[in-house]
Amino acid sequence: MSEDFLELLAPWIEDQDGPLRARLSLAIRQAILAGRLPEGTRLPAERVLASGLHVSRPTISAVIDDLRRSGLIESRQGSGSWVAATENSPRPSVPFAERVSLPGVIDLASATAPDASAVPPFRLDHADLLAVEPANGFSPLGLGALRDRVAERQSRFVPTKSEDVIITVGAHQALALLHATIPSPGQAVLVEDTTYGGLVDLIGSNGCRVLAVPRDHEGPIPAALGEQLRRHQPSMVVLVSSVHSPTGSVTSPSRGAELASLLQAASPQTSVILDETYADLAFDPVDAAQRPLAQALGSNAIRVGTISKSVWTGMRVGWIAAPSSVIERLGRQRWKQFDLGPSVPGQLIACRVLDQLDEILPSRRRRLEERAEWMVSQMGLVLPRWQPRIPAGGLAMVVDIGQDGDDFAERAAQHGVGVLAGSASRADQQPCQQIRLCFDRPTDVLGDALSRLAGLVGATTQ
Repeated sequence: MSEDFLELLAPWIEDQDGPLRARLSLAIRQAILAGRLPEGTRLPAERVLASGLHVSRPTISAVIDDLRRSGLIESRQGSGSWVAATENSPRPSVPFAERVSLPGVIDLASATAPDASAVPPFRLDHADLLAVEPANGFSPLGLGALRDRVAERQSRFVPTKSEDVIITVGAHQALALLHATIPSPGQAVLVEDTTYGGLVDLIGSNGCRVLAVPRDHEGPIPAALGEQLRRHQPSMVVLVSSVHSPTGSVTSPSRGAELASLLQAASPQTSVILDETYADLAFDPVDAAQRPLAQALGSNAIRVGTISKSVWTGMRVGWIAAPSSVIERLGRQRWKQFDLGPSVPGQLIACRVLDQLDEILPSRRRRLEERAEWMVSQMGLVLPRWQPRIPAGGLAMVVDIGQDGDDFAERAAQHGVGVLAGSASRADQQPCQQIRLCFDRPTDVLGDALSRLAGLVGATTQ
């Protein structure tokens, strides 16, 4: 137990500057608040800690006293010390997939298309299967025809060849594959705060440490990103690029240039991942035609994309675009840990969709923008105290509700509406006064959901 405890603290201690006592106290505090030391965890004896950390026992005693005064540690003579139950203790972590999978309610929690109506008409028959290369359908990197089409679209922003693409089962698997291949357990991964909630789960499941860089309406704040890169030299930086999830904000070309300059100057050991899952769904056609970070970084960045958000979640087709040497590494890792390649029929359908995607997207963006505007307007009527952050693209918006988002999400589900608590999108997953609402639903469904939420808010304030 003592060795595990010391190994858990080591990264936190190394990331801090200042006197050892303060660094050690902060390391234990951060480990508790991050959920790495849950309630009831017993601390090793003071002499064991002093020996393992190569410090004096009085220093350890002073650290324990600091934590005891803050209410994070409890002690009893002869029984040692353990992590206390406090108001600051983290709530049990709920996987992101469970937070957005709420059967039997009006679903505004998951950022998904409501149905397959955006999928264009297509025909797929037995002759198409017989024409597949290779004939046995075994393609761990994806069908050549689909890789060709993805490479062609990616080349609009960064020169890309077919061998620079691997096809995945959606963007989530793409991110999972990257996290399984690039960082080692214990290394730091830098993300935006806020970010895609499933990303935080992936980082934790691989034993890596999640670090966050604050952002504003244009993207990560350059000065903060530069400081994090300098201080921590993370193994990986993941930015939800172009159209951000969950806020729906769009990175400006000037901000993209600032960020790219910092990322290009980062350590060569830092891999940059651009999650472009929502990039096709910027409402402004000019924004939709630009990917400033991807264009500025070129082949120095690894790009993740999908048609699951642009068209229909049930497609489950995504990709990674990267130098061919990286694609080869990802392919080997896929064999070891994931699967032997995606479904051939699904990839053939994706080829048909990509052939028509430029004709599909204008009307899809226009419909999403209209529904976002309608929802904001309706919210102003029935929930006037709420403060929605008006998106510039994507499928969902963040709303400041003036109360704990986790508690509200639980009560909303009991009233038949699924909403996503803002904590699910925070790097530290701590509670906040925000929720995420998907607006890619028919307006009558949105209206019913908002009426129920307004009734819940009214009942709470009375």
